[in-house]
Amino acid sequence: MTGKPDQHKQAESVADRIIERLGGRIVLALPLGLGKANLVANALFERAARDRTIDLEIFTALTLEKPSWSSDMERRFVEPLAERLYSGYLGLTYAKALREGSLPENIRVSEFFFVAGHWLTIEIAQQRYISANYTHVGRYLLDRGINVIAQLVTKRGDGVDAEYSLSCNTDVTLDVLPALRARRDPFLLVGEVSSRLPFMPDEAVLPAGEFDLILDGPDRDRPLFVVPREPVSLADHAIGIHAASLVKDGGTLQIGIGSLGDALTAGLILRQRRPELFAGALHRLAPHSDTVKQETGAFEDGLYAASEMFVDGFMDLYREGILMRRASDGAILHSGFFVGSNAFHRFLRDLPEEERALFQMRGISFVNELYGDEERKRADG
Repeated sequence: MTGKPDQHKQAESVADRIIERLGGRIVLALPLGLGKANLVANALFERAARDRTIDLEIFTALTLEKPSWSSDMERRFVEPLAERLYSGYLGLTYAKALREGSLPENIRVSEFFFVAGHWLTIEIAQQRYISANYTHVGRYLLDRGINVIAQLVTKRGDGVDAEYSLSCNTDVTLDVLPALRARRDPFLLVGEVSSRLPFMPDEAVLPAGEFDLILDGPDRDRPLFVVPREPVSLADHAIGIHAASLVKDGGTLQIGIGSLGDALTAGLILRQRRPELFAGALHRLAPHSDTVKQETGAFEDGLYAASEMFVDGFMDLYREGILMRRASDGAILHSGFFVGSNAFHRFLRDLPEEERALFQMRGISFVNELYGDEERKRADG
């Protein structure tokens, strides 16, 4: 598609337009985690729930939900936390229907990645689970005939000159978009504008003409879902110090979300700030260990990151001058998606544009696969 996308201020009119253009069969892909177009997804769900002639199939992963409670005691602890962190966040109607056992027969939901333990008792969610490697999810989606991607985006400029950043979720969208555009079958790319997302540059940016429908209305300022950082135990810190001693200066790093990732980050920062203290802690933890070459010095060349997920820890390492080794395109990090704390989202929004360009969001195949650009990726790694 070229030219100006069809602009809407209300999610219901976007849903009407999708149904009008695709008829009664909608195969909706929502990005993993933060990048879901919740307003559009909810409007489509509600239309299909009212009109059973509409067949709606949803493919996604990592459905983010506000914390809930099962007793009054739990409520008294959780409710103030939920109000502080998630006030104004709009949840996903399909998740509520799954939990309540009220999913209509004409609506199906399949996920390829669950938050650990969150769907153990929901039989229909377990039955519809897709066991797929993240790297190959794009192929699975194409095989299942998706005809809509509805994604949270952020905007710069207006009209035909507007640009939209896929921001937090370039992962699968960049991988499947060329194939979807090449098909003869109808396909719609739908953007839901958020003013809270950081405008990530370069390959994350699509011109207005790539989108078929844009929702840019009064809800553009609604809060993002946040993942607060977990407490780091003493055992986590011990593991983090050991792991930090294996990281070579000039190397490449991947970090996952959670307390172990934060413990590794803390270990690397201790090593950078106080190498002698880091070495002493390492010796006390394993006084007789001499089987592994231990790295205890501060970083001179620094680290480069190639990580599926861009987490708070990389923000900390950048601020400490550890995440600074540049790849061949000048980036210090390549990633496919991010979700994190309010501080993390604010950090990315507030970075000067030239600094934000150091953090490159790419298709997940670029981050996870060596094949396709082996020479360059070997050099960067």
